[in-house]
Amino acid sequence: MGDLATSLPAYFGYAGRAVKERGNYYIDGYKIHKSNSNPKEILERYKLLNRLAEDFLYADIIMPATNGAPFITLGREVYVMTRHVIGSEPALSDLGNMTLMLEAVAKFHKAARGFENTPKSAPSLCDVFYKQKAELDSAIKKVHRCPRLSDFDVLMLKNADAYTERVENATKILGETDYISLYKEAAENKHLCHNALKEEAFTIHEDKCYISRFEEAAVDLQLSDLASILRRYARKSNREIPIKKLLEIYDNILPLPNTSDKILYAQLSFPWQFLKISSQYYSKKRNFIPAAITGRMSAILDEQEVYDDYVAGLYT
Repeated sequence: MGDLATSLPAYFGYAGRAVKERGNYYIDGYKIHKSNSNPKEILERYKLLNRLAEDFLYADIIMPATNGAPFITLGREVYVMTRHVIGSEPALSDLGNMTLMLEAVAKFHKAARGFENTPKSAPSLCDVFYKQKAELDSAIKKVHRCPRLSDFDVLMLKNADAYTERVENATKILGETDYISLYKEAAENKHLCHNALKEEAFTIHEDKCYISRFEEAAVDLQLSDLASILRRYARKSNREIPIKKLLEIYDNILPLPNTSDKILYAQLSFPWQFLKISSQYYSKKRNFIPAAITGRMSAILDEQEVYDDYVAGLYT
């Protein structure tokens, strides 16, 4: 293979050496890095992003290699070259940053419709809620069978009934909406959802917001992306921007369904964090420090009331 800092750029039509940092190679505004995706997945994402290129800003522009493929393989490693946008993660407590994020997502959603040969379809929320409820029931049974309770067991058991009720209420609310018909419509018309919208998927650069990390993209009701952003805002910000104001920013670019408030409320009131950490604790493949995971559970329980108060703004 020789010196990768020289040979890798050459595969993508560049001469000279690339600067290496944390396992990535940077040259002329682009980043060359190992990919966890296989060549087929990279090719599909390459085609998808090229189709979206004119409609909104994203950071994951993939450059083809000199052989025309959007990747190269060296031994067992697969490398891709993507545009490297230097910027910062958005500050969720800043209205300007939140506006840029929501406008970018709305433009992405508007552009990402009607695609043939799209990625897989995500399961419906109804199925996900049902599966999560079954896992919670299983975890509760495991606690009852424990001869000796840990601090985490005590916390979990103390709150199990309340969180079971939360699951049931969210499921009931979702069932009162037209979610199923909207989900089927999204599947039939190939509406693409990003499925991994965390702060690190956004880059703010010169008053523009770029989106990246499309590896988990799937056909789904696009409200799921919006719920992800609102959930993180409710958990990780000062919550000074009313939730309805955030929805208005998105709605100004891509009108929301009439029942969006209720569907989003079902998604946001569903206790994802409690269920996730419980599932992790009672998994057969444990990988955590007991005191740390108990502390995380306590933090989730402590923030619940404040989170609930903010999310309730969908009904006011």
